[in-house]
Amino acid sequence: MRRSVLSLLAVIAFLVSISAFAQVPTDPTKTGEVMSAPPGTLSTLALPSSAVTNTRVGSGDVLRVTVFGQPDLSAEVGVNDKGVLTLPLIGGIDVTGLTTSEISARVADALRKGQYLRNPEVSVEVIQLRSQMVSVLGEVSRPGRYPIPGHLSVLELLATAGGLTTQADQTVTLLRRKTDDSGIGGAESDVRIPILLGETKATARSPLDVELNNGDVVYVNKKKLFYIHGEVNRPGSYPMEQDMNVMRAISLGGGMTQRASQRRIYINREIPDKGVEEIKAKLTDPVLPGDVVYVNESLF
Repeated sequence: MRRSVLSLLAVIAFLVSISAFAQVPTDPTKTGEVMSAPPGTLSTLALPSSAVTNTRVGSGDVLRVTVFGQPDLSAEVGVNDKGVLTLPLIGGIDVTGLTTSEISARVADALRKGQYLRNPEVSVEVIQLRSQMVSVLGEVSRPGRYPIPGHLSVLELLATAGGLTTQADQTVTLLRRKTDDSGIGGAESDVRIPILLGETKATARSPLDVELNNGDVVYVNKKKLFYIHGEVNRPGSYPMEQDMNVMRAISLGGGMTQRASQRRIYINREIPDKGVEEIKAKLTDPVLPGDVVYVNESLF
């Protein structure tokens, strides 16, 4: 009898342990689960802890080099304008474009070759990152220049800048300097990459996937508006939506009044070099930024 009770208790304990294990949350970064930003929202994203060790170093950066067990060989030093890091005993090391882990290996190798230490353990951290910078402008809470700590996506940059303002559009523009080597000496040109925040289509460019490079500029556009007047319940200005048409514009305007005529809807649209034109519209016709949709009353 006692043996049966003990066996039963062991089975219960095993089942409880399995249940607890099954409730452990899964890390989407390890399972490959796709992350997306909900439309109209921007969550503050924490940078991965590996970002510091993957940072590429350049001129002006300040590093903390720690040789474990050797405080006299440890130091906080800056990378000079030639990309050289100068350390006690081993002198100057060219670190331009290297990651912090690569610099650690190079310092350890120099200590071994100089016969200063047999098996040195070296750690390198970035204290001040000045060589890799990006800018964010437009409708964000804190526009300005920000360092790239290893890997930084567009969405992470927007979160770092305090998020979007209430006037921000869901479309941002990435301005990237591109070098064309086809010409003599190479010519530079700006490449504009539009990114739609909150887009969930498989073909869309995700703001989580677009990785920023040194010198990139992210511009958050102001909301584009259209206007609706006449026989609607809530006339006024409204932000544009993707694939906006007259039917959706009327819906945002609270719908048509009882006096409205579906056959007497017009759009006033500014045409470049032509001025404003009045266009008779159907419910399925597109609405463009700046359009003024006017719903007339019925003649009968």
